[in-house]
Amino acid sequence: MKRTLTALAMIGTLAAAAGCSSASGSAGDGDVIRFAVVPAEQNIDPTAEYKDIIALVEKNTGKKVEFVRSTDYNAVIEGMVSGKLDLAEFGPLSYVLAKSNGAKITPIASMVEKGGKPTYQSYGIVPANSKITDINRFKGAKVCFVDPGSTSGYLFPSQGLMSAGIDPKTGVQPIMAGGHDNSVLSVADGKCEAGFAENAMVDHILIDKGKIKAGQVKVVWKSAAIPMSPVAMRDDLPADLKSKLTQTFTKDATKDRLVQLGICKDADSCRVTADSSVWGFEAVTDATFDPVREVCTATHNEQCSKA
Repeated sequence: MKRTLTALAMIGTLAAAAGCSSASGSAGDGDVIRFAVVPAEQNIDPTAEYKDIIALVEKNTGKKVEFVRSTDYNAVIEGMVSGKLDLAEFGPLSYVLAKSNGAKITPIASMVEKGGKPTYQSYGIVPANSKITDINRFKGAKVCFVDPGSTSGYLFPSQGLMSAGIDPKTGVQPIMAGGHDNSVLSVADGKCEAGFAENAMVDHILIDKGKIKAGQVKVVWKSAAIPMSPVAMRDDLPADLKSKLTQTFTKDATKDRLVQLGICKDADSCRVTADSSVWGFEAVTDATFDPVREVCTATHNEQCSKA
């Protein structure tokens, strides 16, 4: 996989910054679970947004969670491939990429919104005053993507562009923004003529945080339904730990349950992931992500193949 050495170096740097052990061992060797998350946003410290889930994992497993900050999808993928991470919250594509590049991992559960909605969408957006009215007019434009490992910020947008007869590499001027927030903000600020991001970032996350105003960008394209993001664990963790992690994410990782366990005061203050609209998790299998693999095949995405 490209950027392997860079990504591994980043994992080491991030682990040190987060206070993680530099030893090559895993949670199976001691009392530490190394947990990382692919970055939906570049302009935040995600540690605070995951404090409730970290507290839950620590309560249920009796182990300390060391949260490894990452600003790069590839670093999380390579952290799992190399065994430097024990647990990770992926995007659907980054999970598929980790598996296809040799990570021995099992998905435990995927996010769901209240009411059990297990899917989300990619949006194609433009500034509110843009004359672009659909994805067909993205041709030749400066277009913000999120990251080559992003499902809703690159893979499904690539399929959308190709369906419109536009090569996502040569038919537009591609810019990798690094996070869904940066992609949306770059469009809102006019730095990109168009862009792609997950629906929640456009619909409410940045609006709720006061970073954009409602209507500052307009949606001109929506993808098909995408399986929600999973949490996955390394296969070589001890069996009892895997059982506890499975229980944690399939039974206890909901806002209601976090309140019952005394981890948070009320559902409004609880967070199970960076997106406040996510209510909890539900069990999944590897086959849940076959629709992502199908889009990989349809778009001839070289990253989806084994390195």
